[in-house]
Amino acid sequence: MKKYIPLVEQYYVQQKELSLKKNTKIVKLKLHIKQAKEILQDLRVNIRNRKFKDYNDEIHFFKQVKPSIYADFIFYNNQLKYQVGKPNSTNSILKNYLKNELKKLEVKKRKNLEFYRYYKHKSTFLDHIYFLRENKQLELFSTDISVYLDSEFYTSHDTLAAEVLAYDLLTNFYKKEINTLKNISTGIFEDNNKKLKTSLNWTASKTDFVELMYALKVSGAINTGNINTKELIIKLSKVFNLEISNSYKTYSEIKNRSLERTKFLNKLTSNLQEKLDYDDGI
Repeated sequence: MKKYIPLVEQYYVQQKELSLKKNTKIVKLKLHIKQAKEILQDLRVNIRNRKFKDYNDEIHFFKQVKPSIYADFIFYNNQLKYQVGKPNSTNSILKNYLKNELKKLEVKKRKNLEFYRYYKHKSTFLDHIYFLRENKQLELFSTDISVYLDSEFYTSHDTLAAEVLAYDLLTNFYKKEINTLKNISTGIFEDNNKKLKTSLNWTASKTDFVELMYALKVSGAINTGNINTKELIIKLSKVFNLEISNSYKTYSEIKNRSLERTKFLNKLTSNLQEKLDYDDGI
């Protein structure tokens, strides 16, 4: 029985389409999670109503198909927890937070190291124990209450197989986030293209530029505010062929102004208002 294949193919098409949509990270992750939950529910119903062709068919489903989708569910859930719960602090503290998450993954891996090796090495000699539902050792291995609620959709190790796959996905994700934070600290960003050169030159002061960048950051005008201020300054300064050495010091100077703290922004508003009035013939 491979009647579930169209469902699985449709799921991956939907996931790809979703990844191309212009949504915030959190909205996109919630939609990914929703899709994964829906396909797992559809597969659960499908498996209950149909029979597998043979043991090999059943093993393939519970060793490869279901774990891959459930791994997505675990991966997106953990990403969402990270996006919502990450500390709003310095890059150094955030890097330590990510490193701690990596340690948690490693501890979990060590607890099931034997199975991790079995699954990663594509071994098969214990598949009849790990990935067949009739296995009488199911209750010895599983700590997932869902196994007992619907034993027709679980084997002793299919959830653990999903965790092995999710381990790699999450490890790569956390490492990538750490590298991004390191690059922000050094002002270096991965770019496969040649160094950006434009004909646009910033002709106001550097202080004016920093003031504008902070305004863009806190207003949520770029990436809904989900971007580090230093990263924003470094990237946009390249567009205007500008070098900003110490943006936080400049920001402190803006904060300490005794009169107009948003001097440049006020000037922008005033100039635009004059332009609008002129065009209206006022």
